[in-house]
Amino acid sequence: MNLVWHQHQPLYYKNADGIYTRPWVRVHATKDYYDMAALVKDYPNVHLTINLTPVLLRQLEDFSQNGAKDLYWAYAEIPVEALTIEQKTFLLTRFFDANRDNIVARFPRYLALLEKRGGADSESIAKALQSFTDQDFRDLQVWFNLAWFDPMFLEEEPLKTLVTKGEGFSEEDKQIVFDEARKIIQEILPLHKEMQDNGQIQVITTPYAHPILPLIYNSDLAAVGNPQADLPARFSWPNDAITHLQKSVDIYQVNFGQPPEGLWPGEGSVAQEIIPLVSKAGYAWMATGEPVLAQSLGIGSFTRNSQETVQQADDLYRPYYVTQGDHRVAVVFRDGTLSDKIGFEYSQRDAETAASDLMQRLENIRLRLKEEGAQGPHLVSIILDGENAWEYYPNDGKAFLNAMYRNFSESQTVKTITPTEYLALFPEQRELEQLFPGAWFSPNYDTWIGEAEERTAWEYLGKVREHLAKYDLTQKRTTTPEKLALAQDFMYLAEGSDWFWWYGSDQDSGQDEYFDLGFRALLKGVYESLGDEPPAFLDVPVIPLRPAAPEQPMGEPMAVVADGLIGEAEWSNAAVYTDSQSNLLKIGLDSQNLQLALQVSDLAILSGGVGIYLSTPKATVRYPFAYRPDNAAADDFVGLSASHLFFWKDAKLSAFLASEDGWVENGTAGAGYLGADGLEIQIPLSTLGESLEAGDDVRLVVVAGEGAAAFPAEGPAQIILPELGATQEIMAVEDPAGDDHGPETYTYPTDAVFVPGTFDIETFNVGYDDNSVVFTFRMAAPITNPWGSTANLSLQTFDVYVDIDPGAGSGSRLLLGGRNAALQAGDGWDVAIWAEGWYPEIFTADATSGEIKSFNLDYKIIVSPEKNTVSLRVPKEVFGDGDPAEWGYAAMVLSQDGFPSTGVLRVRDVAAENSQWKWGGAPEATNATRIIDLVWPADGAQTQEEMLSGFAASSLPIGDLAADDLAQIELLRVNSE
Repeated sequence: MNLVWHQHQPLYYKNADGIYTRPWVRVHATKDYYDMAALVKDYPNVHLTINLTPVLLRQLEDFSQNGAKDLYWAYAEIPVEALTIEQKTFLLTRFFDANRDNIVARFPRYLALLEKRGGADSESIAKALQSFTDQDFRDLQVWFNLAWFDPMFLEEEPLKTLVTKGEGFSEEDKQIVFDEARKIIQEILPLHKEMQDNGQIQVITTPYAHPILPLIYNSDLAAVGNPQADLPARFSWPNDAITHLQKSVDIYQVNFGQPPEGLWPGEGSVAQEIIPLVSKAGYAWMATGEPVLAQSLGIGSFTRNSQETVQQADDLYRPYYVTQGDHRVAVVFRDGTLSDKIGFEYSQRDAETAASDLMQRLENIRLRLKEEGAQGPHLVSIILDGENAWEYYPNDGKAFLNAMYRNFSESQTVKTITPTEYLALFPEQRELEQLFPGAWFSPNYDTWIGEAEERTAWEYLGKVREHLAKYDLTQKRTTTPEKLALAQDFMYLAEGSDWFWWYGSDQDSGQDEYFDLGFRALLKGVYESLGDEPPAFLDVPVIPLRPAAPEQPMGEPMAVVADGLIGEAEWSNAAVYTDSQSNLLKIGLDSQNLQLALQVSDLAILSGGVGIYLSTPKATVRYPFAYRPDNAAADDFVGLSASHLFFWKDAKLSAFLASEDGWVENGTAGAGYLGADGLEIQIPLSTLGESLEAGDDVRLVVVAGEGAAAFPAEGPAQIILPELGATQEIMAVEDPAGDDHGPETYTYPTDAVFVPGTFDIETFNVGYDDNSVVFTFRMAAPITNPWGSTANLSLQTFDVYVDIDPGAGSGSRLLLGGRNAALQAGDGWDVAIWAEGWYPEIFTADATSGEIKSFNLDYKIIVSPEKNTVSLRVPKEVFGDGDPAEWGYAAMVLSQDGFPSTGVLRVRDVAAENSQWKWGGAPEATNATRIIDLVWPADGAQTQEEMLSGFAASSLPIGDLAADDLAQIELLRVNSE
């Protein structure tokens, strides 16, 4: 068995002041990097691999040898009496950045400080600034840093005394904490070198700045795994890819006195095209994930039985050689399920039980290989982050890790080994004809490229790389070797993968703007190192500014007479934005027009003209800077990258379209009227493009006067275009109130985000227009978005199943994974719409086999918080020809979960008892449904509760059960209402 702990730290956080803006290298060094190696010393028969990235090695060296500090360290050292309000606010906001249950709550004083602070919202922080004493702040300065030490250090002096003391810390106590931190950091690399030299571990590494190496080689490779990816102009700098590899070799040799043999490419990203680069750098093997192997073998994906044992075990559990020309590299492939069990699931189990479960799974693999008659020995690869999982385990995972290592040591059938050791013993391995381009968890690069934000970031990167090339490739410009080297280093760091990880809708850190700022700062560093002025586009965020929240949300379509008289009644349904000078911006809609009213304290500020900048979702060209009537070059960012501009001046409203170089006049459109009350603007929706439709997200900023502040002041206004009366309704179902309890026994999780009524459907409507079929749910409680999904939907998952030929028995009876329900015999769905905040999708079921496939087409999720509605606009082409009034429907709400059980399509479990993140009230059965509220009228022949409880409880794995063993769902029909 090949166990790899990937200590990844892919970003370089150092700012212009020489301070690391994030503490993660330092705190993971004291909590994880040392002890993850030290712990295995107690089990000499266990051999494993540890990956240390070059950017991590560079930062560890900076902390241990150069006296580097991070911002959290620097703020903790400041005497409490000298803290500014801003610094105290930072402490209250960021010094609880740790797992509440397993880190903060272990220490009574730390937990008490968290409870005293309350939430992290601005109101709670403002109150805490008043209630926290100097001693509270000093204790907080100590506890954040002390709590991030590994438990074994906290049980030894000098930290043991501080833990026992618990509170009332002095300024001198802080120095003890940081002296110990620096000491531990200084011991990390010598420990790893010693253990590698002794033969117990193998240390491997990653290309220098943790890039997606194939995309640095050629970004067009992204189209292989996803032909629909929204790609930038080709980014292709093979020499940069070569440099990332060579620098990784050089840094490794300095630290370990020998060249590296194994490579974990950033995010396990591989492709056939990089094989010569990896081989020439001297690497003998590298690792990636099982989806890449499945695609390389042409089998789509590996299948697992009900015990989650891979059925193509002989294919997965071995290295393969990949050859390109004269170059050959061995590749090993991680078992995603086993790796994720350790990373995400075993933390919720008793340690001994979890470790035994892992051994049983390995035994199941051995038995499966025996069933296949496979010739071994085989290599099972478990690869995961070596630092991020353990704060979710009690006591930093010590009980689990010790139990796992003990089991490995004692096993008669499992032997731990490094890939280098394995290949030395068994050099004859299979060849792969072609290595499919992909990463550790996906046969594509979708997380790092393919969305609009990611395209913009890659285009920024490409423009800066082209500028640098004028110095280091064509020699059109000259500079000193020192300046060039510094500029190149900034460039390589900007090519790191994690900058692109946080762009787009597929990942959300909650502070993506920070990463955007850091990425653009590195790109600016390229120019500044060369003595050049950074271009204005680098001041424009890749991530659009967050929309401003209106004081009053937009209501129903409204009739406005655009005459400069801003009547309170006619604008009563408008969204209203107010700034600190009491200036008002009002935005409304009717069926034909976008209506705006601007009421300012001094009408004179309108004399220079008013620009209305809009960004529409389907526009292909946008421009982020202000229009100048005198045609002067502008570099002032208006607050969004706009596709359309309407400029009002002297009673004339001129229309402009964005170009790459500025604003191009496009005639006149709409009307603008200035009266005593202010300015009214009317813009026909048709001028924003013929393809606009309900659900489109339009952003808007108004700039009044040259250099004046924009309205809204906090960010652009967001307009989600509503249904404007063109939809023909065919079904309206009133769902009983208060039936958000599944089979009548389910109870809400205890966390405060689960407000009663959040999962209670009041009505469900089906309609259609020329382009779409529209499904609308109205909920009993406001629809909130506590985790910030781009779809404005964080808590609920909505499923709609459509049977286009009810009664014919075609399609699939089984609902999507984890629903644990099926349509009644004789029915079968043909289309399933899965609506959630991050990964909405459409599925189709084969009419004959029932095989379920993803239908690669986007649809719109329209959330209206003020109406408590969620509408799903699905293109008609998904359903083919037919009359929606003749179809059958099943609709329901479930609870969305980003870390679901295996085989469950991102919905939350229901347990016997509810807890913070689990629903309660489930029977002791593997086939209990996860449906919370099923759309069904009160006067139906049977009730929701009868349908969802009408199954025989089973303890068999869900994969061993058939449709008849699950809850039976009856279809809604138009003609049966």
